[in-house]
Amino acid sequence: MMGLREAIHGTRDGAEIAYRVRAGRDPWVLMHGLGCDASMWDEVVASLPGDVGLLLPECRGHGGSTLGWSIPSVDLWARDVLDLIETERLERPAVGGLSMGGYTALAVAALDPSRARAYAFISTAATADDAAARGRRAEGLATLRRSGWRAFADALLPLLLSDAHPRRDRLRRHLLAMFERAGEAGLAATLFGLAHRPDRRALLPGLAVPVVAVVGEADPLTPPARAEEIARLAPNARRIVLPATSHMSAMEAPERVAEALLGACGS
Repeated sequence: MMGLREAIHGTRDGAEIAYRVRAGRDPWVLMHGLGCDASMWDEVVASLPGDVGLLLPECRGHGGSTLGWSIPSVDLWARDVLDLIETERLERPAVGGLSMGGYTALAVAALDPSRARAYAFISTAATADDAAARGRRAEGLATLRRSGWRAFADALLPLLLSDAHPRRDRLRRHLLAMFERAGEAGLAATLFGLAHRPDRRALLPGLAVPVVAVVGEADPLTPPARAEEIARLAPNARRIVLPATSHMSAMEAPERVAEALLGACGS
């Protein structure tokens, strides 16, 4: 699809990391959100020039990726991404992610500060979960245990998509298909990792490369103030607010997100 090759990378702890890759100029590594997979980026990819390089990993427990035996964490997911960058021999790619993918992008920056030529933090935040947010993770785990992935997804979907979006029904079906692939095991493991992620705000002032913080104007999960904080703390950053857009900005406004990626580092 769109010139992308599908591949699997085996890790030292027994996980299989599925990913899509396309050779090309000015490569971008793009990481998906909770419950999603690489197909989340389909319309963004279609809006990018066909000669732009791409690496689209699928986080452990999502899409075609398995979990392995390591304890879930954003640092573990970031190490998987760094291994893929090495495997595909990408030199200083730009790194971006939406929501959970943004937390993973921040972890990439923490583990290997010189790796990326630019960052895109999309519908995400640099803060850790507070007690209330961890309580909501626990509620999500209880829902998964008692009622399964569909009940979990149904509760979350109103926070992901705008009711007024003209393609809401189609996007909702796409999200449900991705959540089904993740299932109870993938979603539960991920919730544990997200609940324990560290605060990354102290990292941002040291990011000398270009940074773009993209957020939907109507995002209830990571509102514009979170993107403003990232843009304020990173020295070479700007914030882009997408009107009439909710949390899944890369699906609701793919052309605008593609434009932001290209503008982040002059691609």
